[in-house]
Amino acid sequence: VQPDKPYLISYKDMIKGEIEISSEVVGDFVIVRSNGVPTYNFAVIIDDLSMKISHVLRGEDHITNTAKQVLLTKALKEKPPAYGHFPMILGKDRSKLSKRHGATSVAEYRDLGYLAPALVNYLALLGWSLDEKTTIMSIDELINHFSLKRVSKSAAIFDLDKLKWLNGVYIRSKSVNQLRVEFEKFWHQAGYQVKKRDTDWLNKLTEICQERVELLAEVVPLTDFFFLPVKYDPKAVDKILKKEGVKKIIETVKTQLAKLNDFSKENIETTLRQLAKKLDEKPKKVFQPIRVAVSGKTVSPPLFETLALLGKETTIRRLDKAKEIVAS
Repeated sequence: VQPDKPYLISYKDMIKGEIEISSEVVGDFVIVRSNGVPTYNFAVIIDDLSMKISHVLRGEDHITNTAKQVLLTKALKEKPPAYGHFPMILGKDRSKLSKRHGATSVAEYRDLGYLAPALVNYLALLGWSLDEKTTIMSIDELINHFSLKRVSKSAAIFDLDKLKWLNGVYIRSKSVNQLRVEFEKFWHQAGYQVKKRDTDWLNKLTEICQERVELLAEVVPLTDFFFLPVKYDPKAVDKILKKEGVKKIIETVKTQLAKLNDFSKENIETTLRQLAKKLDEKPKKVFQPIRVAVSGKTVSPPLFETLALLGKETTIRRLDKAKEIVAS
């Protein structure tokens, strides 16, 4: 402890136990309140000593407490643990992390659809790194490679966007079966009748959503029209269905799809691409009205796979419903 900087304790010296702390610099401090209840700094060293704690690693905001705890431990004629201090974790605005920066409990992150390994991976990289390029690390790899020498001296920034991106990487790395199990939890919570669908159908739905979500919870609004009657987004209706020429496109698409005996993704794609050429229209101009007609929105899983999963009967019925909206 330097007299001109009373509580600036060197991480290197503390971890080696080579720091001498003077009571004259730290000054007097309360260890037991007037009601007989011990203060944190007194209680924690008793706890550490009784459990034979060898290393205490915590945030740099505890540096002032470290000085007091070393003095108290020595006053009890015991050897202090080795202390180390990690940099603080700040929000993107570089202020102290608080509720306004995101979820505040593990349960909240779970409910939002973050995977546990992804969250652990991200948290481990706040204030520590293996090297300058490694980002994705399993828990076993983190355990094997962790070293105090790689702890950063600067504050870490808790970036929800980066955490969300990393979670998306973990989602895409899962097998379809594994991810379906995760999705089912959220579909059940949303009240979707998952049990009425067979595993193969759910796997196919999972597969076409895997590249389009970064949080598990995002699969609920993305797939609602597969389980519930379609609800049309007014903006999608005005932007897509109310355009001139859309009624003719929907009628023609309905007629061609109704002729298909094998309502597979491949046959649907071939039919719709040929139809776009026949109508002398860009594929997007033909595909977008169909997307809105069957899903109610402008963003959905891939169109051809979506139609195949909805099935011929549901697809035709929804095209008829959309035609009524266009005509009104």
